[in-house]
Amino acid sequence: MRLLSQTGRTLDVIQRWMRFKFIASPLNPWRIPLLNASAFAGKRVIIIGPAQTVVEDLENVSVDGYDVIVRLNNGIALAQKNPSVLGSRTDVLFHNLMEHGDRSAGAIPAPLLREQGVRFLVFPHWGFKGSKSRLYKKREELHGCQATELVVPSTRFCEGVRRQLDGFQPTVGASAILFFLSAQCREVAIHGFTFFQTPYLLGYNDAVATADEARAWAAASYVHDPAREKTVVMRYISAAEQRGVRVALGANVRRFLFG
Repeated sequence: MRLLSQTGRTLDVIQRWMRFKFIASPLNPWRIPLLNASAFAGKRVIIIGPAQTVVEDLENVSVDGYDVIVRLNNGIALAQKNPSVLGSRTDVLFHNLMEHGDRSAGAIPAPLLREQGVRFLVFPHWGFKGSKSRLYKKREELHGCQATELVVPSTRFCEGVRRQLDGFQPTVGASAILFFLSAQCREVAIHGFTFFQTPYLLGYNDAVATADEARAWAAASYVHDPAREKTVVMRYISAAEQRGVRVALGANVRRFLFG
């Protein structure tokens, strides 16, 4: 039974890879533009997660002083409620484009993105089943919105992460962290992540009120593996520091990542 299960997962990964190659091909006229890592070379980047510990992490941190502020999913709503701590703008938003339903990550209509100064709206799950319809729908909605560009990570980045996760799909948070750790940034600061070991900050996802519910939320789709993600994140941090990137981790990020 275990062999059949592994075979099924292998076939599923191959099918995903083939679909991914097609939609990412330069010959595909509907191809979505790529998020170019070189645009962030030499920049100071701060990635703000939604964990309940984020306010404590950001004590004595000037978020608006960073060149690039990155948020996840409904993180814009959190920033609107507490801009003095969480920062007053959002330069890059990683979002799963699920704006409605039980697993909604928050609505992001064009006026909101424009109001919050979002330059890049990044959809990291574009190569997976059921995701293309959300992607192309959002592109239609943003047609004519020059302030915000809908982009996706490169196939090389996505395939590399997926291999390191043994075929699992990275969460939105892991996608953002790994992307900027692999870019040639001058500094990458990471705050507000506990890798599903604590609840979210109130107002981010009210369906999750405890640490157990956070873990259950991540596991419910059967495509994420937070434990594997922690291992890969640690690997990327080490590689970034070896390249001379300054990696600044919030106290709670460090505690839950290495503890």
